[in-house]
Amino acid sequence: MSEKEEAILEEISGFLHGYLKSGNVRINSFLSKTNVNISNLQQLLTIRFLLLKETKTFVQRLPFLLKRFKTTTATRTETNIGEVRGEIDWAETTKRRLARNHKDRTIFSTNENVRSYDTPENLVLKELLGILYRLLFHDSYLKGFEKAAWFSEWQELKSNIEYAFKQNIYLQRVHSAHVSDRTVQKTQSHRNRLYREAAQLLVSYRKIIKGQYNEEDLKILLRETFIAPENQDVLFELYWIIQIMKQNTEKSQLHLMDGGQNKVATWEDDSHIHHLYHDSSGSDSVIFHIPTSEIEGSGHAYLKQKVQSLEATKDLAQSIFGRNVTSHLWRGRPDFLIESYDQTTNKLTKLTIGEVKNTSRVEYATTGLEELVEYLYLVKDRKGRYLLNSDVTVQGILCLDQVEFDNGSFGIVKVLSRSNRRSHL
Repeated sequence: MSEKEEAILEEISGFLHGYLKSGNVRINSFLSKTNVNISNLQQLLTIRFLLLKETKTFVQRLPFLLKRFKTTTATRTETNIGEVRGEIDWAETTKRRLARNHKDRTIFSTNENVRSYDTPENLVLKELLGILYRLLFHDSYLKGFEKAAWFSEWQELKSNIEYAFKQNIYLQRVHSAHVSDRTVQKTQSHRNRLYREAAQLLVSYRKIIKGQYNEEDLKILLRETFIAPENQDVLFELYWIIQIMKQNTEKSQLHLMDGGQNKVATWEDDSHIHHLYHDSSGSDSVIFHIPTSEIEGSGHAYLKQKVQSLEATKDLAQSIFGRNVTSHLWRGRPDFLIESYDQTTNKLTKLTIGEVKNTSRVEYATTGLEELVEYLYLVKDRKGRYLLNSDVTVQGILCLDQVEFDNGSFGIVKVLSRSNRRSHL
């Protein structure tokens, strides 16, 4: 990783722990303050639980550890009539015959050794494996990350859980039951590593579910499994998003960037609530596409040809590739977007559109400016009305790397660069 990337990661590490879409899990030593005001915190911590070294190590070693599976044997005394099951206990047989009918020689009391699988430690193990099986095979939230780079190791490890929980003949005989906290705590000191580690992991998971952690414990956990984006351009986009968040408020609530609506954060001031999105077209309050129907019937030669070209593309894509392609004159997806709503009326009052170019070249910066201005002029509200020059304030921010310029504000566009960002934000 380059020196620039390391510097950017250090700058934003206190906020980036919610980035989950893609990337690498890495141990980081950054000392920046971690923001723990995260929405869906339990889902994030469940993912961290799976990514912890001790969780993965336990599952890796599970086939070997299961060879030390233990059962207990208890002697059960039963009275049988007409048949003998087990070793005859003659003293007990005599008592039973005298109590029932001393002349009945078909009454026998026997001692039978019975193997028990439902020991406290096996119940602890079964509960933990059941939790891991549910998370890995049935949790709809986690399924969204099955193709993520940071989840790839679990694609192989999950077979160990499936075999143990669904096919191991000994575990099949252990009943599934919720084990008391006291039993789990006691099992943490078990001499057998299989049960000791299972109990330790179950304690960690229960703390997550019950919210039994302090802020410092949470910060440590988030730092231990830090997911950083692989793509440098994405990292650079997040860098600028964090700069904007820092300038606006320290009380923002972070959202998990998990490939859903890509909301990064929400914050409030005295009169407005602000929603910040990354790589997103925002909420349904704004529209970043123009359908061909908007120019159909136009007499302008270029527009007529444009509609015909889009329709031809649609037909050819279906014929050649069997794919349906929507016909849009224009579509957009900003690098970041801030929607500001009046807290009293809940109406959109301001829209800030951001375009990020990880460049120090003026030529590429100009391309970013072209894209940004196009967003500003073509964005619409939910009713299809253009927002620029409406009662909604529309502003653009162009974020660059090391590009020098004389002034940071140019009408509806503000330009920021990493070389002088502090003087213009």
